[in-house]
Amino acid sequence: MVYRNVTSAALVDCVRKVARGETWVQDVAVPSELTENDMVGLRVRDRLTAKELRIVALIVQGYKNKEIATQLGTTEQVIKNYLRNVYDKIGVSDRLELALFTIHHRILNEAAAATTSGTVAQPPAGVAQ
Repeated sequence: MVYRNVTSAALVDCVRKVARGETWVQDVAVPSELTENDMVGLRVRDRLTAKELRIVALIVQGYKNKEIATQLGTTEQVIKNYLRNVYDKIGVSDRLELALFTIHHRILNEAAAATTSGTVAQPPAGVAQ
């Protein structure tokens, strides 16, 4: 028996073992929900530009639009435009949903965090380090 969450490598291993007359049992330690979530996060990550990912990372860190604009050397209106595009690409309606979606999908969260790792960003006012 093979579950829907089987990876391609595990499926190949299964076929080879069964062809040799061996038994094969799928490791079910990774729930299918996690695999599906990672796929969603991966698809979303691939749709976002590097600048959009950076903005998402700053949103998750608690920055306001004006602070993000200052960090990126642009205007608040440009950040609002980027956010509207990000909301449409991800399918969320506001910055809270965006932050929760990003944190929930680990791959997306890691990609967003990686875009800010090369820069030293000061935390927004009122946010403890």
